[in-house]
Amino acid sequence: MRWLYVPNENKEGDQIGPRMAFEKLHQQGVFSAYTTYSYLVRQKNLSSHQDALDDFVATARAFAPDVIFIQHPDNNYPMDRVFLQKLKAIPSQPKLILYEADPYGRIIKRMDSTLRAVIAETDICYLVGAGILTDMAYAAGARKIRFAPHSYDSQRFGTPWQPTLSRTYDAIMIANLPCLKRIPWLYVPGGRKRKRTAEILYKHLGNRFRVYGGHQGWSGVPYCQGGIAFDKQGEVIRDAWMSVNWGHYDDIAMYASDRLPISLACGVPHITNYQAGYEHIFANIPGLFIIKSPSEALDVAHYLLSLPIEHRNELGFQAAEYAREHLEASVVYRDIVTVIQEQLAITN
Repeated sequence: MRWLYVPNENKEGDQIGPRMAFEKLHQQGVFSAYTTYSYLVRQKNLSSHQDALDDFVATARAFAPDVIFIQHPDNNYPMDRVFLQKLKAIPSQPKLILYEADPYGRIIKRMDSTLRAVIAETDICYLVGAGILTDMAYAAGARKIRFAPHSYDSQRFGTPWQPTLSRTYDAIMIANLPCLKRIPWLYVPGGRKRKRTAEILYKHLGNRFRVYGGHQGWSGVPYCQGGIAFDKQGEVIRDAWMSVNWGHYDDIAMYASDRLPISLACGVPHITNYQAGYEHIFANIPGLFIIKSPSEALDVAHYLLSLPIEHRNELGFQAAEYAREHLEASVVYRDIVTVIQEQLAITN
C-alpha cells in the first residue's frame, strides 16, 4: 500500500505523532511506499495558491499513492470538490481519507467550505467525536464515518521518570479560556464550567492549585500562571498529584481533546468531565476519574489526597500503562490504517 500523508503543519515536521507512526508502519512493511506532503508549508514556498494546488496534484501523480491521508483541511488552503475530484482522478486513483481532530458546532466554530468539500469527497471520514459532530459530517456529504481518539506522541510525553514523593501542587489544570467576541462572560461551549471547576478548586486548595493557560477568561484570576509551551506540559503535570480538566465542546458525544491522552501518559491521575459515550470508550481506566459537575472535581481531589503517596503513584503508573497500550500515536494510527485496509480492500 502506497501511503501519501498530507499533514496540517505550519513548520515541516510539526505533526510528530502521526509522522512517527507512519514511518514505523513503513519500516514494518505495512506501507510499500510512504511520503509526506506538508501542504501549508509548500504553499508558503510557492508564488500563488493555484501553484500550490497544481504542485499538490503533480506530487500525488508522481508518487502514485493508493491512499491520500489528509489532516485538518480548512480555508487557509482552499479546496473545492472539483479540485478534489481531479486529485482522486490521477492514474493510481487513490482513496481519500480525512482525519479531522477538531470539534465543531452548529453556531460556534462551524465547518468551513473547504472542510465540507473534503468530507463530501472522502472514502472514509475519521472524526474524534460522535453525535452532533457526525450529524454535521453527514450533512456535508460524508458517506462513511469512523471514530478515532486523540493520541499523544511518546517523543514528548510519557517519557521515563521516577515518580517523586513530594510535589509543588496538589492539582493543576492546563487549559485556555477564550471569550467569544471579547465579551468576558461569553465562552466557548464548556468554558463556563471549566472556569467554575478552577474556581472551586482554588477556593479549597488555595496556592496548591494552579492553572496554566491563556486568553481573556483567565484575566485577573490569582491562580493562573499564564500559558505554557505545548511540549512543556508534561513537566508541569508531573509536579502535581493530579491534573484536572473540563473540556471545551462538552456537548459532543465521545469527544476528548489531546489533554486526556497526554495527561494519562504523564503518569499522574487525571480528572475530566463526562461526555456522552465515555462509558463505551473510557470506562474503567485506572487513574482516570470522570466527573459530571465542577463540584465533583473537588470531591475526587479530596479522595486522591486522602490516599497514601504510594497509592497515588501506582494509579499514575497504571494510567500511563493504559495510555501507552491504547492511546499512543503508533497504536491509534496503526488501528486506523488496519481499518482502512480492511474496509476499502486495499492490498499491499
